[in-house]
Amino acid sequence: MSEQPALCVTCGEPRPGRFCAHCGEKRVGPDDHKLRHLLGHLIETFTHADGKVFLTLRSLLTSPGQLTADYLRGRRKPYMPPLQLFLIANLIFFLLHPLIGGYNTLTTDLDTHLHYMWHSAIARSLVAPRLATRALTADAYAAIFNPAAVTQAKTLVILLVPIFSLAAMALYWRHRRHCSAHLVFALHVCAFWLLFICASLMLTNLALRLLRNIRIFPSADAVALGGLVLSLVVMTVYLFCAARVVFSREPAWMTVVKAAALGIALELSLQAYRFALFFITFWST
Repeated sequence: MSEQPALCVTCGEPRPGRFCAHCGEKRVGPDDHKLRHLLGHLIETFTHADGKVFLTLRSLLTSPGQLTADYLRGRRKPYMPPLQLFLIANLIFFLLHPLIGGYNTLTTDLDTHLHYMWHSAIARSLVAPRLATRALTADAYAAIFNPAAVTQAKTLVILLVPIFSLAAMALYWRHRRHCSAHLVFALHVCAFWLLFICASLMLTNLALRLLRNIRIFPSADAVALGGLVLSLVVMTVYLFCAARVVFSREPAWMTVVKAAALGIALELSLQAYRFALFFITFWST
């Protein structure tokens, strides 16, 4: 009497070979439980997997607008989906956050909200009664507020995308693109911006250390202004290149103006995000 083939653990159908003919599940052997096999799977995920991770990041960083243009014309299989790319960029930012000193970029602390933001007067008018009611000092409340702000920022950062997409929609409304097209464009631009912020913060920290070694101590305002100018210049150049690819050709001067406007819009989106971050964190603490 012939031996009955093993049943597939996934679908329960007979599986005479290494793979199930019904659902494709692989039969697990002793080698599949070894650490070497798990590490091999991890390496394959990031280096093989149709090259999606590295191909998508390379295109995002070196070919502005190409990801969006390919997505809109239906060439999507080689790349990661736009939202997944944004979430990975967000994850990279917050993983590096403790190392690169990204405080007050996306995770604005209480002191900055109270004294250095356009909404500081509103923030003080709300925080002061809370401190009096709870008999807390500003430092004591900051110890509660700041960790909560970091937690809230990890999810609220997505607010940058719809706010920025509205600016893109307003500037390119004549192109008659669907709202989803502007959202995809915004997801790719904001993903690049998050990675750029990581790089610029690391370079800023390195530059400050070098300056301190030669007894030069730039003020916080000078560092903030330098970072703002650098961000506007880099993002304007990136947006100019991206807009020339994604949207139909316009005179170069017009694209430059719109790219600069989008760069400013991205900074204003950041300010609106910080405003929302303060309120949500305040009401949750």
